[in-house]
Amino acid sequence: MSTGPKKRFGSTLTQPVAPTPDELMFGAVSPLPATPGAAAISSPSVDVPAPAGPTGRWVPFGSYVRDQTYLQLKQAEYWEPGFEIRQFLEDTLQAALAQLPAAQRTLPAPVLEKLLKTNRKLQSQ
Repeated sequence: MSTGPKKRFGSTLTQPVAPTPDELMFGAVSPLPATPGAAAISSPSVDVPAPAGPTGRWVPFGSYVRDQTYLQLKQAEYWEPGFEIRQFLEDTLQAALAQLPAAQRTLPAPVLEKLLKTNRKLQSQ
């Protein structure tokens, strides 16, 4: 004899209810009028935020370097006052990317939109 799912008391009363995907996309939407003849109440337009693009914040990015290069980075970090590996790598990569014409071309809109939606690193926090 099986019974229905167990009811969970306590924790569900204190936790907020997660919004539905429609609420995330379109905001809170009021239900339709109950009768077809009832006048629809105009609600203020919901501003749908544009997809979050690059904001200049730091995102984790893992890559590989040779052991000698890593050792040199650590030596510079130790001996050079104010040397920060993260900023050094950012400056170096930006200089190299400035020389690469393909890096200056923008992505096609559908590819960029998909990347902004699916890549957690590019989503606002």
